[in-house]
Amino acid sequence: MLSSLHVKNFRSILELRLDFSYGEGKAPNGHQGHEVLPFIEAENKDRMTPCMAFFGANASGKTNVLMAIGMLKRLVQGERPERPLAELFEPNLINRKFAETTFDLEFVLSGDRFTYRIIYSATAIGEESLSKNGKVVFGIRQLEADFAAPILSTSYPKEKLADILRVECSDGDGRQIKPFLNCIGLGYPGLHADLKAAFEYFRRHLIYLPNEESVLLPTSVAVLASLPGSDEGSALGEITDIVRRLDIDITAIDIVQREAGGNEAERLGDVVRINPQTGVRNRVQITAVHQDAAGNPVALDFYRHESAGTQRLAGLVGFILYALKTGGVILVDELEGSLHPLLMREIVLLFKKRRRNPKGAQIIFTTHNTDILDDSILRVSEIALVRKTAANGTLVRRLVDAKKDGEDIRNVTNFRKQYLAGFYSGVPHPAL
Repeated sequence: MLSSLHVKNFRSILELRLDFSYGEGKAPNGHQGHEVLPFIEAENKDRMTPCMAFFGANASGKTNVLMAIGMLKRLVQGERPERPLAELFEPNLINRKFAETTFDLEFVLSGDRFTYRIIYSATAIGEESLSKNGKVVFGIRQLEADFAAPILSTSYPKEKLADILRVECSDGDGRQIKPFLNCIGLGYPGLHADLKAAFEYFRRHLIYLPNEESVLLPTSVAVLASLPGSDEGSALGEITDIVRRLDIDITAIDIVQREAGGNEAERLGDVVRINPQTGVRNRVQITAVHQDAAGNPVALDFYRHESAGTQRLAGLVGFILYALKTGGVILVDELEGSLHPLLMREIVLLFKKRRRNPKGAQIIFTTHNTDILDDSILRVSEIALVRKTAANGTLVRRLVDAKKDGEDIRNVTNFRKQYLAGFYSGVPHPAL
């Protein structure tokens, strides 16, 4: 479960602290029997929000809050180890108060609270650390490392871990250029459980879906099929079932992959995958089965004939089911994109309903859809308002924080009406 985030000097963010915990004090009476979860509870009794919705005007920096977590995931996961650090350094260009970017992410795994921290610039990582329940697991500053005794072993003594840091994570000139957690997580089996758990959290439990990339159904199927006991056939069946339940008249979806001929021209809506080892081009053909007026099945090309909303929904569902099945965190920029407000509501409620979310998954998203500003869907701990100033960058305030500051905000308040009236800020003031 994601607990808190601290970001300094990233895009429009100058400095920002965000809490994902349940901030309303006492739990609602009889909450154990409620179908809709007021919070999710970790094994250590920490209470987290199952949802966090970011509202705000265009260009306020909502997307950048999610991008910060996505960037941290890229740093730790390191899919492209040859990528220079400069490509992952995106400082605030309006206010140059800080020279480095700082990310602090706190998360809870099996009742233990982990904190991962990294401070870096375009040329070097100045500091990196991992803590568990307040105790340092490892700490690195200017390539000087401190490794806690519990993570040392005969296979990985202090000297070997120091060598990995010096040889694989540095440029040879005294600068750390790769995260240590990335180097050991990708390349070394048999690590201490705390190191492995932290690396796998970033790799498997954080899912970031940026708005500028379309979510392709084959990718969504592959992610869901990666779970133990699953395969692409069963994963596609689960996705199709959810799509059908959301009142879209598709009775079946079929995915077929075949090798594309060298001179074969691509058609509108084609999905082409290239095998990185062989260079072979494979065309992925997706058909969606409907019923015609006489009740007979008709197969339509999924990307040529289905609506943008249907395509986006089907692509999202696999990632959503993966998060629900693993207790993961899914971050979606502009969740409402091409979706009807009622479909978006149902997606949010998948994470809010006790029977749908037994493992404590979380969904964190940006949106302009004020229809979900309703106390039957979101609580004051789950609504965050975003605004931006030149002096302070992007600022975020949850409604529960406004309540703590003495404002009369309760879960029975008409959030939508007050938000649109400018009561909470975070709305545009156009003057055309």
